[in-house]
Amino acid sequence: MKIVVQYLKSCLLFLCVFEASRLYFVLYNRSHFKGHVLFSFLETSIQGFRLDMATVAYCLAPFLLIWLVEHALKKKCPAWIWYTLTGLEFFVIFLITISDPELFIQWGNKFNNQVLVYVTHPLEMALSAGSANWGKTTLYALITILVFYIIYRKLNKVQTEKNIFPRAHIPLIILLAGFNFIMLRGGVGVASISQSSAIYSDRSADNAASINSLWNALYYLVNNTENIYGKSFIYMDEAGARKEFDRQLQPFKDSFLFSDVEKPNILVVMLESFTASGSKYFSGRNDCMPYLDEIARQNLSFMRCYSSGDRTEKGLVSVLSGYPAQPASSIIVFPDKMNKLPSLGRSLKPAGYRNTFIYGGDADFAAMRSYLVLHGFDAVIDKKDFNRAQLNSKWGAHDEAMYSKALEVTGQGKDPFFTVLLSLSSHEPFDVPLESKDLPKDKWYGFKNSLRYADKCLNDFLEACKKQPWYDNTLIVLVADHGHDIGLENIFYFGSEKYHIPLVITGGALKQAYKGMQVPGVVSQTIIPCLVLQNLGMDTKDFRWQTDVFHPRGFAQYHYNNGFGRVTDSSEAISDNTSGSYHFKGKAADSINLLHEGRIFQQILIDDFLKK
Repeated sequence: MKIVVQYLKSCLLFLCVFEASRLYFVLYNRSHFKGHVLFSFLETSIQGFRLDMATVAYCLAPFLLIWLVEHALKKKCPAWIWYTLTGLEFFVIFLITISDPELFIQWGNKFNNQVLVYVTHPLEMALSAGSANWGKTTLYALITILVFYIIYRKLNKVQTEKNIFPRAHIPLIILLAGFNFIMLRGGVGVASISQSSAIYSDRSADNAASINSLWNALYYLVNNTENIYGKSFIYMDEAGARKEFDRQLQPFKDSFLFSDVEKPNILVVMLESFTASGSKYFSGRNDCMPYLDEIARQNLSFMRCYSSGDRTEKGLVSVLSGYPAQPASSIIVFPDKMNKLPSLGRSLKPAGYRNTFIYGGDADFAAMRSYLVLHGFDAVIDKKDFNRAQLNSKWGAHDEAMYSKALEVTGQGKDPFFTVLLSLSSHEPFDVPLESKDLPKDKWYGFKNSLRYADKCLNDFLEACKKQPWYDNTLIVLVADHGHDIGLENIFYFGSEKYHIPLVITGGALKQAYKGMQVPGVVSQTIIPCLVLQNLGMDTKDFRWQTDVFHPRGFAQYHYNNGFGRVTDSSEAISDNTSGSYHFKGKAADSINLLHEGRIFQQILIDDFLKK
């Protein structure tokens, strides 16, 4: 019976460990629980209990195996093995515990496949969470691990005392193992337990807190993207879905000609995290980018442009390939799939363009370099090409140095050129060499201040471009890679405000008639390849994931970790694939139709991704 008692004690201990993890998540994200921290903790503990117990069973499975071997061989396992195994399990649990709360703040989800995209670049991962209080977080983890480890050693009697290992105990251990297996599966039913057992709310924070962090991480580690998608995204039969999809996206009309230059240079500047909510001109909310606002007023501006996803590598593919972000994957890390995409680089290279990419950080991060090389870029310039003095950011070279490098490189060869710049100063940890005096010193000051710095660097660069001999023959596209939270009140966490971004076309090759023009319709950043190619008189048929500028039912669809948002001129909807929750605002008559069309778009996108 000692083994049964020890098993029950271990169950209770690991359950307490998981409850401590959940409490930490709720406290860390208390703003999402609207002050009801204790109630939220208790509610999510109840809702997540079955999944917690299944995870406890996973943790205890090695213990049961060792007990069985000990009794079969009548030989004691060394105590250090028990302590090492337990300490290792505690370490993994709390490593995930301290990561998940910050992941939820930054990305709106806990550990998943998207995190695996970045594991080969741990420094960049840490910098991406630069706003986290790592000192307090690490201290919490170390203290908690130590406390539970000491408790474990106090409770541990069976493993360390001398035993005679009667073989009569073997059937008992086998029974315990059988019970543990049932608990691991979540019961005796046909279907084993999954995250869905802990999902109960239409609020993402509630569901994230209730889902056991270790179980969630193990699930994504052992399942590939195809398995994760499964059949849950299939909304209707494929033939019907494709017919409906084609009705949504009619052929792109090549009618928006804003340049008379036959073969203009193309310069795309992707602005890190430039949310429209940081702009007075685009949203009226914050005055973080006054220079961009003035540039937009004087040139061609798209007032309702939305990013396709929420990460830089997704934005890169959306802007250059016109391919939407997926809800639970990043096509850029699948070379065989990514190689089948169309792109501006591939379209422009046969037309005689020199393709160059310039970035102050590491172009190998998130497989960006492989994408660029496969898609026709002749030169990929990153932080390895800057001198040591210019590497003045934790990511690499600040925007000022990056733009200086761009001026040095651009126009060196024969026209025409296609150059893509990617900024980084407005990325966490916001360590910019500027201190704005007029911005409020609130929790968002670091981000807002970094936007101010990046905005000034952009303006200085564009002013310098005007003095270059190639400027008059150049179209310049300014677009954010994705949006960013900026502390807006009373908005849904995955609402359109987070994905609303600036899109501006300027440069000497822009027709005078389009200077100062606003495009009021809804567009996605995936429209950029079509906008560029149609002005060169080139085919756009391979880029079909967006409506054109003047489409009467134009829309933009974005995808987050496990759901989508869809925006039209009059309405917007957010649908979560995991919980089935649905948020809508706008014309009531549009509600059902918007959800219907969004699910079809998502189904066709995922099917296309899987088949590539």
